[in-house]
Amino acid sequence: MDVGGILGNRDSKQGKSNTPRRRKWVKRRETWLVLLGVILHAVYMLSIFDIYFKTPIVHGMDLVSPRFSPPAKRLVLLVADGLRADKFFEPDSDGNFRAPFLRSVIKNQGRWGVSHARPPTESRPGHVSIIAGFYEDPSAVTKGWKANPVEFDSVFNQSQHTISYGSPDIVPIFCGALPHSTWATYPHEFEDFATDASFLDEWSFDQFQNLLNKSNEDPKLRRLLEQDNLVIFLHLLGCDSNGHAHRPFSSVYLNNVKVVDHIAERIYNLLENYYKDNRTSYIFTADHGMSDKGSHGDGHPSNTDTPLVVWGAGVKHPRPVSEKDHSDHVLRFIDQHVHDAPTPKEWGLDGIERVDVNQADIAPLMSTLLGLPCPVNSVGNLPLGYVDMKKEEEVEAVLANTKQILNQFLRKSQIKSSHSLYFMPFKPLAHYSSMLNQIEDLLSARDYKAAMQLSENLRSLALKGLHYFQTYDLLLLMTIITLGYIGWMVFLVLHVLQAYTSFSRDIFMKKEAVHQKYNTGKAQLYGCLFMAVVSLLLFLEHSPPLYHAYFAMTVFLWTQILNEYKFLKALWRYLSGENSDYVIKLLATAVVSVIILELLVHSFTERKLYTWCFLIVGLMASIYLYKLIPWRSGIPVFVCLACWFLSLFTLMPAEIPDNNKLVIASGVMIVVIGLTAKWFELQAAGNKYWSGICNHEKRQPRFPMLFQLQALLVGLSSIMVFLSTSHRTEKQELHTIHQLMNWFIAGLSMILPLFSENGLLSRLNSIFLGFAPPFLLLSIGYEAVFYGSLGLVLIAWILFENSLLYLSKVKKSSTSGKNLEESVLLQNDGRYLQLSDMRIPLTFMVLFNVAFFGTGNFASIASFEISSVYRFITVFSPLLNLALLESKGIMRHYLAGYGCFLRASPIRYSDFEQVKNTGSWMEIVSSCVKTSLRFCLAAAVTQLLRLGVLLSLCRSQLPSPMGYGNFSKQGETLVLDYQV
Repeated sequence: MDVGGILGNRDSKQGKSNTPRRRKWVKRRETWLVLLGVILHAVYMLSIFDIYFKTPIVHGMDLVSPRFSPPAKRLVLLVADGLRADKFFEPDSDGNFRAPFLRSVIKNQGRWGVSHARPPTESRPGHVSIIAGFYEDPSAVTKGWKANPVEFDSVFNQSQHTISYGSPDIVPIFCGALPHSTWATYPHEFEDFATDASFLDEWSFDQFQNLLNKSNEDPKLRRLLEQDNLVIFLHLLGCDSNGHAHRPFSSVYLNNVKVVDHIAERIYNLLENYYKDNRTSYIFTADHGMSDKGSHGDGHPSNTDTPLVVWGAGVKHPRPVSEKDHSDHVLRFIDQHVHDAPTPKEWGLDGIERVDVNQADIAPLMSTLLGLPCPVNSVGNLPLGYVDMKKEEEVEAVLANTKQILNQFLRKSQIKSSHSLYFMPFKPLAHYSSMLNQIEDLLSARDYKAAMQLSENLRSLALKGLHYFQTYDLLLLMTIITLGYIGWMVFLVLHVLQAYTSFSRDIFMKKEAVHQKYNTGKAQLYGCLFMAVVSLLLFLEHSPPLYHAYFAMTVFLWTQILNEYKFLKALWRYLSGENSDYVIKLLATAVVSVIILELLVHSFTERKLYTWCFLIVGLMASIYLYKLIPWRSGIPVFVCLACWFLSLFTLMPAEIPDNNKLVIASGVMIVVIGLTAKWFELQAAGNKYWSGICNHEKRQPRFPMLFQLQALLVGLSSIMVFLSTSHRTEKQELHTIHQLMNWFIAGLSMILPLFSENGLLSRLNSIFLGFAPPFLLLSIGYEAVFYGSLGLVLIAWILFENSLLYLSKVKKSSTSGKNLEESVLLQNDGRYLQLSDMRIPLTFMVLFNVAFFGTGNFASIASFEISSVYRFITVFSPLLNLALLESKGIMRHYLAGYGCFLRASPIRYSDFEQVKNTGSWMEIVSSCVKTSLRFCLAAAVTQLLRLGVLLSLCRSQLPSPMGYGNFSKQGETLVLDYQV
């Protein structure tokens, strides 16, 4: 196996001589490269926010006051958090509808439809869309979606007064800093997933009812409630909490639909009896839906389709409609649903006109009903199908909506033109003022139809213009960042070629190139001059400071590459002089690597590719080993079966069904695997062949009872899975003693691997058993079995690599006449990197990714069941829940990483060309990672630098994590002797 290095063969005839000066130079250079890499990736990762995730909010626009009389004096907004449309509209198993009051409203009083939410379908972006009228950028997650990264306008801001009750995660966002508001929230402790959360909805109603009752004795409060432009907002969280805890098909969730309907009925009767003026408008909707597995976040219809019912002052009454009235045209909503989709027959509403809207359209609807200016950053289109107004007033309302959006466009255009040296305007709106004048002339001439059409066209152009300026710098920044990443990879490759391969010897044998001293002054001078010019231009354009950092980093990297121009010329001459066999071998390795990495990219959406991968690899690896290993062992069969076992999991659904019996059985399987690994260790003690393969350490263990203790904790965790789940199922609460024991078992088990031995198999077995208890306690189904399967494959890979190493040493021993046992125990064997070493980082990338995606997607919390955390905590705590869910994936990640000796932590480079800024968190994050994987081939090569590089994976003992080995000089060539 010790064939020619990637860039040449080692010359064994050359003598060894210490080169401390060269050794210090390499160590110093690599320390500098690590620091540079950390800074570079930190800076470039921030560019994602400048390219894709810039806030859409701009300030400085004037409000557009409507020129019509408001049809309503007050408005009630009821938002049933997590209520999906089908569960609201469809009947139950007995044929009875769950929302009888709102259904009667649909048939007799108001209008209805489906509100289409834009992913990510989370609570904060949904409420921002409803109340403020724009789709909040995902960058708001940097503040947990709990605080406002940028203050924005909303319907509440424009109201005379706002009364709000509900969740502490939503209400303070809109009312916390609003002086003209009355609001209250329940404490976070109320959000307990182990209970029926419908009482949270009742709490919000009770608070408002108490306020009305109090006003009968408080004249000041009475005057406040009787003023115009009053907004009442009740946030009803029950459906969301019950959906997470019990699934949307559960009786608890479906009963909560009845609860919110009853609250809507009581609110209506309460206010109609209180005011008795028929000047109140009512809007009932939801911020997002709920998937079948009790999660939300992505763009599935169960998450984006939410009910919308509007009735009261200023709202049209129901209109009969037939199927032929549906046009089925190709226009799409914000969630990519086609307009005029047919209404499901089971809803029983196909005979009543349905008016679907985008979620952001609700904000201008509320503003129009109250006669308020639209929120200044709203991008919603007024849905005229809901508004009962005269034709002239309808045009005025649409025109006000258009002017408000146009003002945003003009403000963004003004800001960009004032900073740009070469400004490129949005040409379709170059004559917007003449279009506005034409609309005013049509209004004066009472040609309302033409005025309406022109207003809607102008509004559509204004929205396109907003998108144009939102992505104005996209192409420039993408080019700079992509060039920077490419430059970083090229720079690292050059270092690897100079420090860890035979190129230094083979290329610079000529006398004039021995010292490798280049005249780099010109390249550095030109780089500095170019950067000075770029910085001046950026300064004149008032560009953000990070723009300077992006350009500076890219220019610096390419300047360093140009410094090596003589080496590059010599490298080209060297490769040109190589024989065709070597070039073909190099190209074949590159093609195979690219194919494997492209498969990894596609595996993000097609998980079944891993099934084929492990089926083929298991068969090929076992056949290859069977032919090479001279003795009859079970290693080939074990490798094959382990790979085939793991291949089953990517055929299973990402939505993990509950199966606690399988989790308990997985604990038994994990203990059996640990016992098997321990048996291998004991076998190695008396067998020189197994000792060579398993790298068994003959010294006495420091903690002889460590394995027994870890196996005991795995057994206890299985028992606690049974006790915690059964107790909670019966009593709907988590027993305190069970909670404390779960935390204790999980914490203790993760500490114990620190005391394990340094032997290869013993260390991996200890880590495998150490993370098993917390993983089992966080599991709900087959993912617990996957953990054991992944451990088996990691053991199989180690046996495979070490078998090849053992055979290589045996071959060397037989040719050199050395004793076999001495060759097995050989520890220091300096050599160059080889093309065959590419197998190792590619294998790592496959295992690293399958550790994440073997049972779903790590990129979104929605990919996990929130019930996974029930054995540790049931009260809603965003940070703690997030930490527990993330740790579930990190444990598999760490197991895979350490199974690969933690020597190939991937640096993934992104070309940023396929990043998405819409969709669920799974889609947004996956788009970033999918594009980055396309650079993994270069990353795998450049990682040879940090591995010290791949030689440690070809050694049979655990390396020091910080070790890079010792260097010696052979002629003019630097050779690495890795020290274990």
